[in-house]
Amino acid sequence: MAPSRRNILMRSAVAVAFMCGLSSSFPVVKAQGLVSADLARLRSVGGLAISPDGRHIAYSVVLRDRPGRPYGQLWIMDVASQKSSRIGSENDRGGGPLWSPDGKSLAFQGSQAEQHGLFLAHADGSNVTFLAPMKGTNSPLPGAGEDVTWSPDGKQLAFISSTPSEMVAEASGDPMVISRYLYKPDAGEGMTRFNDNQRLHIFVVDVASKQVKQLTQGETDEHSINWSPDGKEILFVSNREPN
Repeated sequence: MAPSRRNILMRSAVAVAFMCGLSSSFPVVKAQGLVSADLARLRSVGGLAISPDGRHIAYSVVLRDRPGRPYGQLWIMDVASQKSSRIGSENDRGGGPLWSPDGKSLAFQGSQAEQHGLFLAHADGSNVTFLAPMKGTNSPLPGAGEDVTWSPDGKQLAFISSTPSEMVAEASGDPMVISRYLYKPDAGEGMTRFNDNQRLHIFVVDVASKQVKQLTQGETDEHSINWSPDGKEILFVSNREPN
């Protein structure tokens, strides 16, 4: 065997022996897999919206670090600098960002302090103001579209919120009278309840005055709204038949 080749083989053997010696000198550390405690640290991006001028991106970060269901916090990113700032404090919640037609304002749904519902902020996330309360229902719908939408002129916001039906008192009385088909145990929130007998209806809030007006009413659910291009009408989905 040629000396050069012999030297190469000897060096390889020494290297292997050295590595084997290292492996026997140090304990083998196994990588830890996913454990239940990691679930509270998981984060994901929820809804997002790009401003009409393309300079800002509003997005929600979904967190799971508190008891109950996951919740969202709203952030705004400046595209040029790629810096993000949170809207509100660490205890505030937000999601569903929707830019005004001129891109100067951002509407979103959330909660701050004791206020829950529809909020408005400047394009940079400053000057957050409360516009109107929004309430939901545990009654399921076969699918729903937008529940907040800007008027074409940017002066009004139409939104969906629930109102008590005529059967609310009976549903919470003694005996409890259930008139709708749903029974919903909600273990995620630690509650078990029957249908709350709330009905979804259309509301409009004037951005400047914060005056709220209810447009629909009755024992039906209205949802999935949008404005006509001229801003004179609102398109919506409804089932006018009995349950």
